[in-house]
Amino acid sequence: HQYMAEKLEVDLEVVRQFTVPPVLPFWSNSLPQVAFLFMAMDGLDFEDVWDRFFADATEGGYSIYIHTAAGREDGGSSFADRFGGWGGSWGFSTPATLPLGRWGAVEVPQVETRWCALFGVEVALLAAALQDARNQQFVFLSHNTVPLKSYGYVYRQLVEKSATTSKFCFAEAAFHKFATTETIRNELRRQCVFRDFYRGSSPRTLKHHQWVVLSREHAEIVVRRAEEALLLWQQSWKVAAPDLLNMGEGCSDEAVPGTALLHELAEQGRSTGNTWADLTRLGVEQQCLTYVLWRHCFTDSELDHSEHIAKELDIVRKHGQFRMLTDREFNFFKSALKRELNGYPAVFSSLTMDYLWKLVQEGFMFARKFVKGIRVKVGSGYVPLAAALPALWDSVSEEEASQKVWTRLSTAGKPRAI
Repeated sequence: HQYMAEKLEVDLEVVRQFTVPPVLPFWSNSLPQVAFLFMAMDGLDFEDVWDRFFADATEGGYSIYIHTAAGREDGGSSFADRFGGWGGSWGFSTPATLPLGRWGAVEVPQVETRWCALFGVEVALLAAALQDARNQQFVFLSHNTVPLKSYGYVYRQLVEKSATTSKFCFAEAAFHKFATTETIRNELRRQCVFRDFYRGSSPRTLKHHQWVVLSREHAEIVVRRAEEALLLWQQSWKVAAPDLLNMGEGCSDEAVPGTALLHELAEQGRSTGNTWADLTRLGVEQQCLTYVLWRHCFTDSELDHSEHIAKELDIVRKHGQFRMLTDREFNFFKSALKRELNGYPAVFSSLTMDYLWKLVQEGFMFARKFVKGIRVKVGSGYVPLAAALPALWDSVSEEEASQKVWTRLSTAGKPRAI
């Protein structure tokens, strides 16, 4: 239908502009880099926290790329204009007003984006970052993401210990074909609402959270196979949760990167026929490195952040929307009820120091959906996130935290003691 056709066309028009760039070989005496790929509207909500993060960084161990969907008024030059070749300082320069400009951030030329049509901008960011042969790990980040670990922790875990693997956070499978039935089931059981409806039609299109980490080899595959993977995913998208009227279940950036990798393996004739075995063969680790809270997803764990059920029932009554059980025309996913329940995903305007400390001690490297100006409650007062978070980085035991990586952003993916 029209919604799907419009979203798909946006992504297709963008990805068709890009190919894997030719680069000189990686120099053995160069320092491998983590490429931080920011997708923003017009800036970063927590630039002060990121300043503290990069202030501790090893020079030459990272690169930063930023795509802003909103128009810029500073007349900043494009990535192509500023890229001058591979000699000397590698040719990068940065507009003074670009977020994280003091750390050498590069502005990626603007491409078209829309809500739920973000795979194209992912390809644009990857194509830009692939032009630097030193980039070995590619991390997608949003404008409201914050680092939960120090730069040193992130670099060691991604580059020194796992440079050749990608990290994906897959969704749990849906139990029902229809989204409304699935939502009611998970509400009654207070279980995670972030579900994969795609694998019911094809086990080669798995739903995953969009904030993946890619190895260089996999980043190249995603760019090269982008159009084919979009069209493969579209086949599953069209039939997933058919009761969602005038919309679709999930978005391209939540499935196409993984689809591209699996498609590449099949085209090489190397598929085992088992999707999970193929992911292992590819070098895809099931790791959730960016924390985000979807409704009921951490029930019965230390990270549970749910409201008492009585309060939630009051919210439902207030909106008079028990009719979602019987009224097919009621669109819960676009309703005020959904916004007030705050779990699709949850948006944090304040946080206790205790909960923030728990997040930092787990295996997550980043967290998102924090509101700009969020305050951290300490005792009877509040402190800014930029003061609280960097202080907690020093409390992390890297050995312990690296063993506490969640395989799903839900209780089902809770780390198990070794």
